[in-house]
Amino acid sequence: MNPRSLFIFLVWVASAGFFLAGQETGEQAGPFYNVDTEKQVEGTIRELLFEPRYEDRASFLILILEEKKSGEVYRVEISPVWFFDRDLHIGESVKIVGSLYDKEGTRYIIARRLQSAGETFLLRDSRGFPSWRGGKMKRAGQHKGRGI
Repeated sequence: MNPRSLFIFLVWVASAGFFLAGQETGEQAGPFYNVDTEKQVEGTIRELLFEPRYEDRASFLILILEEKKSGEVYRVEISPVWFFDRDLHIGESVKIVGSLYDKEGTRYIIARRLQSAGETFLLRDSRGFPSWRGGKMKRAGQHKGRGI
């Protein structure tokens, strides 16, 4: 086996080992943004939470959102707390566009766009990649301002 093929094989074996180790301990990667499950929800903030979402990462802003039309409740993942620079309040009306998923009977949304009080915050691009890629130097959610 030539050195390049050996290197590729060893990288593949190491990757498979890390994947299988995570499966044995029950660890799973967090859900990923899926454009095929995108949904728009308009509702009222019932609770604001700060939760660790990914191992060794900053806490995320999580909204408990009650949909206006149906009364359905969603846990909405907004962004790392350092990235989102606007105060939200319980009782405030917001419109969320994001990727919907269910886990253990709870409905979740990974937010891509948040609208509130005439302002729009782009949290992810159209494919679902986070706007906070690049770290804390790229702060504050590509805010679009009023009326958009």
